[in-house]
Amino acid sequence: MATTWDETYEKLVRAALTDYPPTAPLRADVPLPAHGLDSLGMVGLSARLEDAYGIEFPDGALVPASFATPADLWRVVSGCLADR
Repeated sequence: MATTWDETYEKLVRAALTDYPPTAPLRADVPLPAHGLDSLGMVGLSARLEDAYGIEFPDGALVPASFATPADLWRVVSGCLADR
């Protein structure tokens, strides 16, 4: 499973964060909820990621823990990519 994400992923995650400095690097451990990702944002972000990557999140992955940090979310996305 890849440990670094691509530009598409970073762009989509950044767009979902309402309170994150646009010039700051998106670190793997940034707490996404602390930067504006709420439950509605999680649903929207998961849909955009599914569309962008042609994947489908498993039901068990649509939980707050999956959206805790960029690294946590990327593990879900890359797992879905590996399962295609």
